[in-house]
Amino acid sequence: MMRCSILALMLLPWMVAMVEAGAWPRDKGQVFMVLSGQIEGRDDSGLYQQHGALYAEYGATEHLTLGLDLGGDTLRMTKAIAFMRWQLGPPDRPLKFAVELGVGQVEEENALRPGLSLGRGFVLWDRAGWLTLDGRAALLGGRDVALESDLTLGLSTSQNTKVILQIQTGRPEAGDPYTRIAPSFVYQTRPGQQIELGIITSVSGGGDTGLKIGLWRTF
Repeated sequence: MMRCSILALMLLPWMVAMVEAGAWPRDKGQVFMVLSGQIEGRDDSGLYQQHGALYAEYGATEHLTLGLDLGGDTLRMTKAIAFMRWQLGPPDRPLKFAVELGVGQVEEENALRPGLSLGRGFVLWDRAGWLTLDGRAALLGGRDVALESDLTLGLSTSQNTKVILQIQTGRPEAGDPYTRIAPSFVYQTRPGQQIELGIITSVSGGGDTGLKIGLWRTF
């Protein structure tokens, strides 16, 4: 157990969480990855809980984005989904709309994960921003359903920085419905690479406040 915890802390900056996904397709041939991890309060054994994931997107065509969504803790992988997202309507339409379909496993059960995304860009105080709403339903083993949604507000505060506020809600297959707030700060260290620092705190449904660190890459 101790070795797993030390290894998770060493790998923390290279684990992944979903951030800037949603209704905007990736440019054709472009790859986007988010590598991040999260540490929460101590578990029953007294060790801090560590969670990580791998999120990646690839622009297959002007409208089609392919992706991979992996997640887990120090003991096991709890999510492994391959997905494709199709943007509907003309690319220059202000209101973006996309549908998504993923297949894989969630909590060691076969899962089919359909989803919908809405997004719109805006300008505030001469700064570019975006607002997205992403909703997903994981159909587990053909019997149970887990629901989750993210409302994300982002704003570029300078050429190299942006701030993000995300409200996460969900209803797991087992457990209570939850609501979490996740603000973060993103800084561009060089072209195509950004670092994200943030926190995740529970509003309802239980859970400890967590710290998040991540690396965004575009190439």
